[in-house]
Amino acid sequence: MCNQIYHTDCMELLAQIPDNYVSLILTDPPYGISYRNHFARQPHAVLTGDMGIDYERFARESYRILRENSHAYFFTRFDCYPYHYDCLKRAGFTVKNCLIVEKGTIGGIGDLTGSYANNAEWIIFCQKGRRTFQHTTLLENRKKEGTQYHAGRERSKKYKTRFNACWFGEEYPKATYNSVWQKQHQIYHPTIKNVECLSWLIQISSLQGELVFDGFMGTGSTALAAIQTQRAYLGAEIDKAYFEIAQNRIKEVEKRNVTNYF
Repeated sequence: MCNQIYHTDCMELLAQIPDNYVSLILTDPPYGISYRNHFARQPHAVLTGDMGIDYERFARESYRILRENSHAYFFTRFDCYPYHYDCLKRAGFTVKNCLIVEKGTIGGIGDLTGSYANNAEWIIFCQKGRRTFQHTTLLENRKKEGTQYHAGRERSKKYKTRFNACWFGEEYPKATYNSVWQKQHQIYHPTIKNVECLSWLIQISSLQGELVFDGFMGTGSTALAAIQTQRAYLGAEIDKAYFEIAQNRIKEVEKRNVTNYF
């Protein structure tokens, strides 16, 4: 099972995956909020599965299929975070951080005059066992290479080996694509993730050739990020229209001779 997106329910696919099979989990499960933006010129359809999933079972299965000493990233929302956190902890994960990543656009739904605009994605970062971050060339340190911050400590390297938990500003990729990008590419999805952002997480938390799992592929951003970073991918998408978009996006990448080593 490798380099495939299956048109099926995530739970059905999880049941077929052997223990300790994948090297990284990077996924955005449904939150049970029945999202529909009525203010957009082209409103998004209600997502399949938005009535929610059995998150406790999903957390247990995610832990089971993940290799020892590996990372997992689960997108969440502020109001779902406590429950998701608790399920992941009880499944066996060590929850290390909650990453806050700037969106490509500001949320425009809900109480527009009595609440704050949603301009960030929340991501629960977990470990099964312990794995150190990979050294990447994603972001340069602001201090000159070789600077010694404290006596007796290792001198600074050219590139960051430890990232902030909040990704905001020009130096970091956005978590999602904005409406202009969606219109330009004719890809409409309420929570479409930015391939560059996902590729950063993949590079930080895995090696080339390792297998990245996403049980809720949507339009295929995780698969594209895996391909572009020379990783393998595996996942599911229950919605037929989004499944077909994901397949077309992958074919386009392969057609342009972007890295496809598997």
